[in-house]
Amino acid sequence: MTDLAARIDRLPTPQFPKNFNEQDRQMTLLALASAKHSMRPYDGKFEAPWLLSPFEGSTWDTKNRGREELLDGIWHNTVRLNWRIPLPNGALLTDIRYERILTLAKKIQFFMRCNLIPGPSAPEAWKTATGQLVSVIRWLVLHEERFQPAEYGFKLLDQSSVEWLLGLIAEGSWAHALQIPQRLISAIYISAHGTPCPQQFIDDPYTIPQSEISTLMQWLESQNNYTAVRGGSNLGKRYLRRASLAKLINESRSSLMGYKISLFLRQFEPDFKNEQLLTPLSLSTELPSQNARSLQVVCGAESSIIKTSTAIASALDSHLNIPDFLPDPANISLRRALSIAKRMARPSSHTPFMPIETGLAYLNTAIRFVHSYGESIIGLYLAVRADCNSKKRVRNTALNISLHHQSEKWHTASGEPLVSVLNITEFRREKRNPEFDRFRSNPTLDEALRVLIGSCIVCMALLKPSRDEELTHLKRKCIRQYAGGSWINFSLGKSNTGTAWLDEDRPIPLITAKAICLLQQLGDGLSKQRSDNRKIKDNLFYLPKFDGMSALGAKDSLLTQHLDIFCDFVNLPPDEEGRRWYVRIHEMRKWFLLLLFWSGRFDVLDAMRWIAGHTDAEHVYAYIEHEFPGEELPQLEAEYSIDRIYRREQERKINNNVPNSKDGIDALYDIVLKHFNVASLTMVPESEWADFVLSLRKDEKFHLEPHTVYAENNHDVIGVNISFVMHETE
Repeated sequence: MTDLAARIDRLPTPQFPKNFNEQDRQMTLLALASAKHSMRPYDGKFEAPWLLSPFEGSTWDTKNRGREELLDGIWHNTVRLNWRIPLPNGALLTDIRYERILTLAKKIQFFMRCNLIPGPSAPEAWKTATGQLVSVIRWLVLHEERFQPAEYGFKLLDQSSVEWLLGLIAEGSWAHALQIPQRLISAIYISAHGTPCPQQFIDDPYTIPQSEISTLMQWLESQNNYTAVRGGSNLGKRYLRRASLAKLINESRSSLMGYKISLFLRQFEPDFKNEQLLTPLSLSTELPSQNARSLQVVCGAESSIIKTSTAIASALDSHLNIPDFLPDPANISLRRALSIAKRMARPSSHTPFMPIETGLAYLNTAIRFVHSYGESIIGLYLAVRADCNSKKRVRNTALNISLHHQSEKWHTASGEPLVSVLNITEFRREKRNPEFDRFRSNPTLDEALRVLIGSCIVCMALLKPSRDEELTHLKRKCIRQYAGGSWINFSLGKSNTGTAWLDEDRPIPLITAKAICLLQQLGDGLSKQRSDNRKIKDNLFYLPKFDGMSALGAKDSLLTQHLDIFCDFVNLPPDEEGRRWYVRIHEMRKWFLLLLFWSGRFDVLDAMRWIAGHTDAEHVYAYIEHEFPGEELPQLEAEYSIDRIYRREQERKINNNVPNSKDGIDALYDIVLKHFNVASLTMVPESEWADFVLSLRKDEKFHLEPHTVYAENNHDVIGVNISFVMHETE
């Protein structure tokens, strides 16, 4: 380390050619200084503005885009890392024997967050990447006789072991790589029988014979490993305590939350045996969602091996700074390991495209609630709370009495009494057991408010494409009037630099503006009734708790909860597998963008880029390519190409058949002419040459690439060009 830094310092100043002026010399020296700095091992302190805890601590509190706050000496709303990770051998990562590999992991993630090595530096993405690195460490400890991580860190990782790890993940996710089902059946069996588990059960832990299941269940029962679901659609059904099972194999409870683990444990949960779908134990919705998967063993997703490969790549990129505990990157080909693993993995599933009729049905109900009932629901809700707000403990009886006194003052947009139209007779029910039919026919005022909040979210997310984080953390003063319309101000969820988060303004429809105004009224009313010194008091989504009189915190599930309530109220029929579409913000973003592209094709690419908060057209088109359903995109590209060829035919007639286009259309045009052996397409029926162009695109003989055109300042976007990229043709 020191020797390398000294050698860099001893590099001589270059000899410049005589034709170099002073500016050329200075630019060259600056480039060399930058290169030297990038090659120099890190010798600074492990301190940074984003790290709110000591580097040596077992828990890291880190900054969270300015949402973190110190209250009574305790950090809240931080992105927190807990390094006290259980390891497969019963130890903790923070134990003194693992100090070397713990320090290694901390340094790697420190470098990543500081942008000293490639990898995500945005808080939540960085935390996810840390989880991947820790999983690799747990795998090394699982095979510590081979890798000796306590002494050597990652040093003994080589090409074959990386291929082995990625192959295991491809076969069955991290659950398979860490042998969690196998370790569970071994631990349960030996505890129940006092003898080692038969190899056949370890080889296939998903098909344990029923006779053996009964015996093992008796032992699990005797150890108090069963409990009952306390709420939701699965109320009363018995299931295995994940935390207790995790202790059997020295894992954390979160390690037992994956699909493969649930599939294994369902064998011991007979109350769920008649289900055809693998649903959450505590199902808060009326029906399983569209994402519920069938009960079958599947291999790991391609995205899982890519994430793990990226984590290993970040570790290898730290070799310059920590050479004693990391293998030489030159000896490991992650590309080769990925290529081998991808042959076994299943392709990563796309976000399902919400059916058009489903989106329109939800939008219709959302608009009705916002327009017809919104102001009255919020006004009545705040009035009832104001009546009872001075009391320390508010009983439902008092809330209901206030509801009946206040209800006559509040009417729908058409002039009818609100409580009569929605059949509201209570403020809140004593018990929150699911009664979905009653919820729809006789909602409480609190339930009607939740449906309204869900309606506001739909009016915002379906009509202004947004990312989850962009909506969840909107500030209450996020709307302004400009040029005769309403604009929303938000912090971009992506396309930021380091710790700088860009704010943008985008136009929104009138109904979206009204939805935001309703949420502003609710938040203003609640904050006046409460003395809240937390930062979330200024959030747009400052929402009341389901129980009591305080406010909910801003977290990822905040909006999802209210969308689920809204979808169950709308009550769309389930599909043939009994699933209902519970809409999500990213699905509404996709729905808007793909429908816009479907209707406007390539002419709206720049508008899509702008409204969705992408920096350039290449990003938004990559999103379209990844998410577009079925075989529609090649068809649309072919249709655009046919139209462009037709226009090029007319242009070349004017230009005396001179090929001067810069977008590559002339190459495609000439291929079509050559195929039909003609000098002009007027000699060929349009249907014939159009079919030929379509076949070329379907056979991937060419594809389209959009390119953003920037102004001279290299920042402002002034347009989008579409290039035709030709591949080899026969």
